[in-house]
Amino acid sequence: MLIDPGNTPANLPVSAPLEFLPLDPTQPEGWTLTPECALVHRALGTAVIADVHLGYEWARGSGGDMVPAHTLRETLEKLTQLTQRLSVRRLVVAGDLIESALPCPRTRHDVAGLAKWLADRKIELVHIHGNHEGHGPTLLPLQIELGGWSIAHGHLNLDGGRWIIGHHHPSLRVEEISAPCFLIHENWVILPAFSSNAAGLDVLGSGLPGGFRKLDFQCVVPMEGRLFDFGQLSTLRAVFRPGSNRK
Repeated sequence: MLIDPGNTPANLPVSAPLEFLPLDPTQPEGWTLTPECALVHRALGTAVIADVHLGYEWARGSGGDMVPAHTLRETLEKLTQLTQRLSVRRLVVAGDLIESALPCPRTRHDVAGLAKWLADRKIELVHIHGNHEGHGPTLLPLQIELGGWSIAHGHLNLDGGRWIIGHHHPSLRVEEISAPCFLIHENWVILPAFSSNAAGLDVLGSGLPGGFRKLDFQCVVPMEGRLFDFGQLSTLRAVFRPGSNRK
């Protein structure tokens, strides 16, 4: 069952295909959501992504797992799609560019590969510190200001203002849908993970920090090359239990 957010829980359709969901979600002022899980400020030519987790397969390999190399390739494929549609002069990674801060030549090689890809296209890379970058002293910024918003990873306490963050890997799970999503509120944008390896946090469950659970976020799902507006979390929770079951 899929939801038409324009309906009330009492008259929700029994089954609504994705085509019936709104395709033009409300955008944060000055910003554009994209199907590649990026947030783009067109006037500034800046794309913001989070939770890339380069080196995921190498970190898993150090623990004995065998995971084929794919993270850098998938990252560049998504960035190629994004930059073919929109003009991007700067890429901000809001934390967790890498999976592990432990020394790893293959992770360094992947980061260098991304940096070269960006440099070849004259795209500046701004790398914000996240929890996967380690907990020691860092030369990376903890936050930057852009377009009237503050951008940080989201693993540390944040003061008042308007924030764009990652870290939480929000995901919508309702019956046949299990997909990363943007969470949007007046002063908050929580980005979906850019990496397909990042386990999603069920936004209809209780995993979001307590302060966020008090906010009625708009849920926008990038899927099949489009954006689907699933409406407010309160409406979704009125129909589904966490774990995609109806109340």
